[in-house]
Amino acid sequence: MKVQELRNYGKGFVDIMTDPNEMKRMDRIMSKEFRRELGLFGVIKMVWRVKRQTKQLKNHDWLNLKKHGLRDQKFLDSVIQSTLVTKVLTDMMGIEKASATFRSVWDRVAYDVMTSVFPTVEELKVCGDAFECLKEWMKAFHVANERTGVYDTDMVEDSENVFAFNFKYCTHYEVAKELGEPYLCYPANCYPDEVIWPSMAREAGWRFSRSGTLATGAPVCDFRLERIKASI
Repeated sequence: MKVQELRNYGKGFVDIMTDPNEMKRMDRIMSKEFRRELGLFGVIKMVWRVKRQTKQLKNHDWLNLKKHGLRDQKFLDSVIQSTLVTKVLTDMMGIEKASATFRSVWDRVAYDVMTSVFPTVEELKVCGDAFECLKEWMKAFHVANERTGVYDTDMVEDSENVFAFNFKYCTHYEVAKELGEPYLCYPANCYPDEVIWPSMAREAGWRFSRSGTLATGAPVCDFRLERIKASI
């Protein structure tokens, strides 16, 4: 199999996450998990508050995001909603409990959820050198995300055993900033990386590391994968 034949090759988050089937799948998974964490009454309360705050933002000017190239309203709406869920839970529970709730949810489901976006290690191995295949797939992913105004990235190292880059612009972070609380980006959108990529790296014989994120005050979100088993 060629890398170009892998699922979602050349697509970005706008293409993948606005697919109706994927949106329904995500809604089912997250609704189930939040009900498990909050109980039925807690979920009803959360949903009601999110809808109310969504209406309050109906006429909000997202000009800065649009200037950066984001044109897909459906994707923007999904980012706003996920940020508002974090904000509402923070208002209801406090930031520590809200963050713990997200961690509990993502620890259970992040890997399964995001394998609908990224190729699995087994799929990458079919292409040959899994590490090289992932690098090629990710480069095309970044191009698509930059073209649609979702992220801006800088390559730090692209070598035989290291693939490292920095996110210097992120739509999720920009929405959280617009709402006045940049950290809101972290529990819902940054933390899943810290579940998905270490798990994939362990399976493949790689090492994942990150020193910080925009949401936690770092100048960039850094991403580093290192090959530690030459046979993979």
